[in-house]
Amino acid sequence: MSEENENKTPEGGLTDAQMQLIRSLKNIGIDLWGVQDAESAEPADGKTEKAENAAPVEEKKVGIDNLWMTADESVDWTEALAYDRPRDGLTTQKDWDFYHRMARKVLDGEIPAYVEVLETMNPLGDLAEYTDGMILRTPSADLIECVFQCKNEYMNAGAEKYLSALGLRAARDLMAILPVTEVRVTGRQGESDKMDVVFPREKMSGRNMCFVDPASFVTECGGEISI
Repeated sequence: MSEENENKTPEGGLTDAQMQLIRSLKNIGIDLWGVQDAESAEPADGKTEKAENAAPVEEKKVGIDNLWMTADESVDWTEALAYDRPRDGLTTQKDWDFYHRMARKVLDGEIPAYVEVLETMNPLGDLAEYTDGMILRTPSADLIECVFQCKNEYMNAGAEKYLSALGLRAARDLMAILPVTEVRVTGRQGESDKMDVVFPREKMSGRNMCFVDPASFVTECGGEISI
């Protein structure tokens, strides 16, 4: 029997040396990345754990407890002016056509253009379920005002968290859609103002909102919450 045949594995494919090299490379991959493919993982007892036994990863739902942590993608109006097609891979051509058409007017601070952008894109539409009504005003090119009517169910469950979380999220979304420097948010229950705060863009920029307490941030911005 030849030396070549003696070195073949029972599977009839690779020599012992080749198998050892493959195992070595596999171990290097595990050390580098700290993970194994579910199919190739080999526990110490020699049994392969099937992927279906792994615990499913639950996606955390958006609600009052984390509402301010996410926000809409920011519109780069300078880029929208310069290019007739989106470059971010996220914006639809239809939306980009609108941004491209409105860019010069928005960058010039024309209030009617601001109004048209807000009416067309409806940046706070996904927050409607948390209010009994919402009004937006554009008194200047640097300021948007948002007034929302509070929902009693959320006020009863934790008014401070509700007001501050919704206010901060609204401010983030409005700053994402238009190049204003401030957003004033007022939470109103009936005829009484329960929160009034002006969020400056300079305080929002660079902040990791996952680590921000919204009520404390309202206070940091000089706002007041009355409950």
